[in-house]
Amino acid sequence: MTALHFVDTNILLYAHDRDAGDKHERARQLLIALWNSNSGCLSTQVLQEFFVYVTRKIPQPLSTAMAREVMHTYLPWIRVPTDG
Repeated sequence: MTALHFVDTNILLYAHDRDAGDKHERARQLLIALWNSNSGCLSTQVLQEFFVYVTRKIPQPLSTAMAREVMHTYLPWIRVPTDG
């Protein structure tokens, strides 16, 4: 079984913030590697935080529609569902 690697909000944000310089490329490459090895893992909270930051707090924010599309891509990485 492949070990899972938890991705925090900063890594996800840097990967989608083209103004993050070297951090952008490093985070992007990390996410590609995790995607290819099917070993990425994140939480609902990370996706919620990502949405706020990527649509409001970066120099070139994503549209709401684009942010939702990106979030949809990462839904398989939520390995433990959040419930009551």
